[in-house]
Amino acid sequence: MSIQEQYRSRAKELLREGTVKMVIGYGAGTTPLRRRPIFITSPDDADRLVLDAACRTNLAGYLLREGLLADQKSVAVFLTPDGVRTINILAAESQLATEQVIVLGFQIDGENARQLEGTRVADFSGIIAERKKKRKEQPSHEVARKLEQMTSVERFSFWEGEFSRCIKCYACRAACPMCWCRRCVVDNNQPQWVNTSSHTLGNLEWNLVRAFHLAGRCVECGNCSEACPVNIPLHLLNRRMTEEVLTAFDYYPGATNIRNRYSPVSEKTTLRLSFSKYSYA
Repeated sequence: MSIQEQYRSRAKELLREGTVKMVIGYGAGTTPLRRRPIFITSPDDADRLVLDAACRTNLAGYLLREGLLADQKSVAVFLTPDGVRTINILAAESQLATEQVIVLGFQIDGENARQLEGTRVADFSGIIAERKKKRKEQPSHEVARKLEQMTSVERFSFWEGEFSRCIKCYACRAACPMCWCRRCVVDNNQPQWVNTSSHTLGNLEWNLVRAFHLAGRCVECGNCSEACPVNIPLHLLNRRMTEEVLTAFDYYPGATNIRNRYSPVSEKTTLRLSFSKYSYA
C-alpha cells in the first residue's frame, strides 16, 4: 500500500472515531505538479487527499485560523519535519497547544514521499535533532555561496535590486506560518512605522523588518519564496539569518517547544548583517 493510501486510511479512521474534527492535508492543484491545502471533516472526503513529492507547502500555519482550536478539539495535519518544528515554535509562543495536534508526518526524499513514525510532536524530536546536525554540515545554496563571496556593499546592492521588484502584495506574510499577528506592524498608519508604498525605501524597510522578526524563528520551509509572485529569493535571506543564530547560539528553531533565552556559544559573539553594508559587533 502506498503512503498516500495509508494516510487516506488513517485520516478516515481518525475522523470516523472522532479522534479529530478535521484533517488538513493536500489535494490536487490546478496543474499536475501543484498541490493545494484541503480541509477534510468527513471520512467520505478522505480520498481527495494527495501525498507525493509535490506536497512541499508547510501547512502548520492553517492551525491558527480563527477559532479552529478554540473548542479544545484535536486536528490532524500533514507535516514534514520543518512543519513539526513550526508547531514547536507556535507552542513556545503560546499560539497553540501541541496536545491538540495529531501529526501525519512525512519527508520528501528526491521524487518520493516517505512516511515518518509518530503521531505527536514530541515523537519527532530525534529526527529534528538529526536535522540540526545535518544543517550545520549542509553546503550553502549556489546563490548563497555567490553572495558570501561578495563584499558587503555588493550584497547590499544585490538585495536592494531584489527588493526593488517587490509589489507589496504581502503574499510572503500570508504564506508564512510564523506571521501570526492579527494586525501586522506594517498595517498600522497611526503611527506609520513602515511606508506602504512599493518604492525603494518602503520595500527595503518591509523586507528587512520581516527578516529580523523571523531571526531565530524561521524553519526554512520555503513558503515565502514559493508565494512571491516576482520570485524574490526570500528564503536565502532567512537562511542566512538562521545560520547566524545557529553559529552564534547553537540554536535551531523549533527543536523544542520551550522558549529559552539565547546563550552565546562563546564569550564574544559577533553578529553581522551579511546582506548589509554595515557590520555590528
